[in-house]
Amino acid sequence: MLKRYFLSNVLIMLVLNIMVKPIWVFFIDRNVQLTVGHQEYGMYSALVSLTIIFNILLDMGITNMNNRNLASDASEIQLSLPNMILAKGILSLVYFCIILIIAWLLDYEGRAMYVLFLLALVQMFNSFLQYLRSYVSAHHDFKLDSVLSVLDKLLMIGICGFLLYSTQFKSMFSIEWFIYTQLFSYLMSIVIALVIVTKKYAKINLKHVSFKQMTDISKQSLPYALLILLMGIYMRSDSLLLERLEGAVQNSFYAAAYRILDIANMSGFLFAGILLPLFSRLLAKKHDISNILHTSTTILGSISIGFVAFCNVYSTPILTMLYPKDVEAITPLFQLTISSFPAFCFMYIFATLLTANGNINLLIRITLFGSISSIGLNLVLIHYFHAQGAALATLIVEWTMAVLYIFFAQQRLLLKTNLKIILQFGALLVGIFGLNYGLNYLHCSILWASMLNVVGFLILVYSLKLWDKSTISNYVKQFKSSRTWDRQA
Repeated sequence: MLKRYFLSNVLIMLVLNIMVKPIWVFFIDRNVQLTVGHQEYGMYSALVSLTIIFNILLDMGITNMNNRNLASDASEIQLSLPNMILAKGILSLVYFCIILIIAWLLDYEGRAMYVLFLLALVQMFNSFLQYLRSYVSAHHDFKLDSVLSVLDKLLMIGICGFLLYSTQFKSMFSIEWFIYTQLFSYLMSIVIALVIVTKKYAKINLKHVSFKQMTDISKQSLPYALLILLMGIYMRSDSLLLERLEGAVQNSFYAAAYRILDIANMSGFLFAGILLPLFSRLLAKKHDISNILHTSTTILGSISIGFVAFCNVYSTPILTMLYPKDVEAITPLFQLTISSFPAFCFMYIFATLLTANGNINLLIRITLFGSISSIGLNLVLIHYFHAQGAALATLIVEWTMAVLYIFFAQQRLLLKTNLKIILQFGALLVGIFGLNYGLNYLHCSILWASMLNVVGFLILVYSLKLWDKSTISNYVKQFKSSRTWDRQA
């Protein structure tokens, strides 16, 4: 029943996000880049990375800790809500001060500082929205959380779509307009999420405000904060270093190459959002996690391998549709960055498992190694290979981190190494690459190739027994069954 509940909610969340977020990425964000130009967008992308690296200062690990604790004991919400809201307000002030100091040390000035200030506001709003969503996911209301996960993007698509595709406003569109739209959309989403949380789970009662509890929460969340800061460094330092060392245009090419990986990573990120409270509750109750772990690994691992094979072989046609003027510059970057997609998927699963198990000190050591490796590799490889150096550093670091997360998850939770699934993944990789090289050799169009990839992929995953019949054909039945478990949960 738990497996059915898990799969049905994953399906709902994936469907909603697959419907909305690709539209945002390819029809809005990409068109913003093409409209404002590589110089403007390259600056914007680097400043976004800077605000994301340090956005842990807005949260200090409160959201992850809150999700984990409430999943184990939902009764804490009445006391935690007002204290955490106040704590996040104080942390926001600290964040703004530090982010502006860091930017000044990196020689940003003038308009770049104004854009940075706006982007810091965006991160503040986003952090608060994620925090409110943690109450929803901790109560296993994944369907409602799925709607909240795309609400801000729906609003952005509507507003930016009007501005970008209107002949009256497109010529005047600037990167500031893009950020103003994000600010408004996040603010509206926060209001709606706050209403849901206070109506459905708990009222905000200022009588429960306690500076002692806020201090205790901050102390408890410090390890989570350090962990997320280090993760931000090894996942986002590449863009910032590339812009500072090679300029905004090179960074814009890199951002264009990274865009498809970002949208692909959505699937892993969404799985992690569901897996954290599920793993936390199962481990707290000492239940078996192997079924959920195996299901998520085979689904994400298989899909990511198939996707990477198709994208590598058909990289030129894909990028010609998206960036017709810059295909030659972006193609090698895209092939390197997209090849790290399976690594991200495995990291989302096994790092989440270690988080749910409370192995925070171990995760800090792993991510510290990743951060140092990322900065060192980027400094060296960008110097010699420019934007391709950043892409190569991403590939090396992410796969190294994935292996480390898997190894230590097996060690700490006494999980056995599954040689069978490794061989199955290897066979899938060879098979799906062979299919795509064959289609490309026959000059098969990208449309036909994508459809034949789906067919070939399904044949391979079922033939190799990575998936069983229930993985796909019983989704509808699982959705109906999940309602029973939902009420019991």
